[in-house]
Amino acid sequence: MKNKYNLAFFVLAVVLIGWLSWYFSDKQVIKRQLIELSWDLSKKGDESTMEMALKMREVKLLLAAESLVVIPERKYSESVGQDMIIRHLMYYRDLYETLTVTFEKMVIDIPDKGEARVESAVVLLKQELGKTAIQVRAPVELMLHKQDKEWLLRKATVPEILVE
Repeated sequence: MKNKYNLAFFVLAVVLIGWLSWYFSDKQVIKRQLIELSWDLSKKGDESTMEMALKMREVKLLLAAESLVVIPERKYSESVGQDMIIRHLMYYRDLYETLTVTFEKMVIDIPDKGEARVESAVVLLKQELGKTAIQVRAPVELMLHKQDKEWLLRKATVPEILVE
């Protein structure tokens, strides 16, 4: 009887250790971080200035001090600081009454320690005041690096259709 309890405890411990290893793996941390980013970028109806400020503060925590923004169709490539990115995001969000951002089909690759590449489809559901909602889907590529145990966005390749 004692052996059954020991075996059950051992199996439970192995399952728990396996689950914790998976849950706190770099790929899962990055995936959760991007899901939170999509929530912070989304906007529903009348949003107070305080709500927007709190969301943008969370977004800023995910950005490297300087991030490279690439829009291939415009042949645009520029290193942009956190504050400028936040200003652009605030301006873009203000254009719409509602904005929903979703990352789909995330493929996360960690080629080197502390470096990650994410390919994903981004779905934007945006609605201007008094108009019907428009859905836009396009692929993006994100490069992140780990700094002080945090994954920070350092490069975003975004198609023109997502920033129009």
